[in-house]
Amino acid sequence: MVGLQELRTPALLVDRPRLLANLRDMAARADALGVALRPHVKTHKSPAIAALQRDGGAVGLTVATVTEAECFAAHGHRDLLITTPPVGGWRLDRVVALARQGRIRVSVDDADVVASLEQACRRSGVEVGFLWELDCGAGRFGSVPGRASAELIARVADGVRHCSFDGLLTFPGHAYAATGLGGIVAAAEDEREAIVRTADELEARGVEVRVRSVGSTPTAHVMSSGEGITEMRPGNYAFYDATQTALGVVAPDRCALSVLATVVSRPSRDRLILDSGSKALAAERLSTLTPGYGMVVAHPELRVERLYEEQAVVCSDRECSIPIGARVRVVPNHACAAVNLHSELMVLEEEEIVERWAVEARGWGHGHEAAGRDRLAAATG
Repeated sequence: MVGLQELRTPALLVDRPRLLANLRDMAARADALGVALRPHVKTHKSPAIAALQRDGGAVGLTVATVTEAECFAAHGHRDLLITTPPVGGWRLDRVVALARQGRIRVSVDDADVVASLEQACRRSGVEVGFLWELDCGAGRFGSVPGRASAELIARVADGVRHCSFDGLLTFPGHAYAATGLGGIVAAAEDEREAIVRTADELEARGVEVRVRSVGSTPTAHVMSSGEGITEMRPGNYAFYDATQTALGVVAPDRCALSVLATVVSRPSRDRLILDSGSKALAAERLSTLTPGYGMVVAHPELRVERLYEEQAVVCSDRECSIPIGARVRVVPNHACAAVNLHSELMVLEEEEIVERWAVEARGWGHGHEAAGRDRLAAATG
């Protein structure tokens, strides 16, 4: 075991007891709502954590990229949903290769994308399912919920033979613009209503909607009923972060991820400099409620006010006595983005590092996708 003082900084820490409690609590919540849990593993990109989620009852995984899908498939996960539309021949080639090893679904919102998927499946002799994405208010992917989308989806579903329409998906990203729990509750209702209204229109046209998928960590916390929904896809809940605490989703003591940093300068009595800049913490502010770029553990008087690439400028509301050379832990605003900046997670128990977990699915796979496919082939014989 290694003590925190022995680590080089910046280092990414995960508090194992908090992580395990977070995973258990969300699995129990999904079970109480009567919906399946398909966690979004872009948050941690770690096969070790994905295995814990699977062992805790997750029905499969949600991934953001084909590279993530290849990584987790190589570690034995056979039920994967890819949330980036399969646009481009290189993506389609890799999606159909994955479909030879297990059940693959992709998210789409365009008839031409489905047509390309149909052709790729026909040529390869595999079947890939697709979920049609609806825009419930995030303003990212998705068509407008309701009759017009249902008419389009029904035509698309009727025209495919080698890929299959499996259901509907939506993402309530606008929950992060909320200024309180009331806004998150409204976003949760937006996502449910978008799915239910469009599914009713489709089933009136004789189109079965087997999968009705929603998901974000904030809305998963406030869902009052799973009626009309079959699965949810929260991701951030594994760690939580400063944004989730600012939104009121959880208390700070639920945050399992932090960046260990060293105080490398004290230019003034109310300002200190850490060796954890934007390349360690990620320079994101997802909510107007976060006061800076992270939350300094056990020091509510400190604000991470500015980030340079390798330094964080931390200011205090009063004179600060933390000396040069001291170690502090910073909970990032966005755990998912911060994890992608590090190659490994230092697993913490009782202030000692007991394991190291690789952040194996980070990046986009340029130059090493063949290695991922080799791992997959070896894992499946």
